[in-house]
Amino acid sequence: MNHLKIIRTFLVQKRNFEDLPEYGFPFVTLSQQAGAGGHFLSYAVLTEFLKYRDNSLFEGWHVFDRELCEVIAQDPELQSSMETLVSEKYRSEFDDFMDSLFTGQSSQYHLNKEAFRVVRMLALIGKVIIVGRSASLITADLPQGVHVRLVAPHAQRLARMMKRFKLCREKARETIDRQDSDRRKRVKRLFNRDIDDPLIYDAVWNTGKVGVDTICHSIIDLINSRADKKRKLIQHV
Repeated sequence: MNHLKIIRTFLVQKRNFEDLPEYGFPFVTLSQQAGAGGHFLSYAVLTEFLKYRDNSLFEGWHVFDRELCEVIAQDPELQSSMETLVSEKYRSEFDDFMDSLFTGQSSQYHLNKEAFRVVRMLALIGKVIIVGRSASLITADLPQGVHVRLVAPHAQRLARMMKRFKLCREKARETIDRQDSDRRKRVKRLFNRDIDDPLIYDAVWNTGKVGVDTICHSIIDLINSRADKKRKLIQHV
């Protein structure tokens, strides 16, 4: 299934997600504290899916993090940089107000609206792992979703950030604090929710204490559970 092709077609044709065909496949959203290992986990899950070659439910999955940003950035009506999209940088209400005052529109509003639309489309198509982008809240009403949040001790997140991006300790600390703060403010402003509220998610995992294999297996169990529930509903119709 070519998710990118489907999404780009809908964006070019200015179609809405309501026009998408009913695929009904499960999907996964990964929310994380900065440096908690969400990107690594997403690809570890895809690797684990390879062990289920005899089950079509686990075929054709894709991870959307930077790819999702690239899809949105290709819309000519959106004047946003890749850096802003990738970092999920939060703009204060004052900055956004000043932007709308001088330009007649809020760039952050349109960016968020388009990002939400793409996330929603991906979830409706299914067989995707969406990292960040407030995906758990955007898709909260879709029954096929598996919503996971990752946390970890600050020291371990710091070490991961330093290693992954080749940063000094101080720069890594600043990056973690900024990303956590931006994500928290964004969720509070757009959804009036606390990003750390465990009730938003199906599971919250501490990657400092729980191994990737355990988390992968739990996600697979949840995906199977969603698919079984879907099948039972169809059988009763």
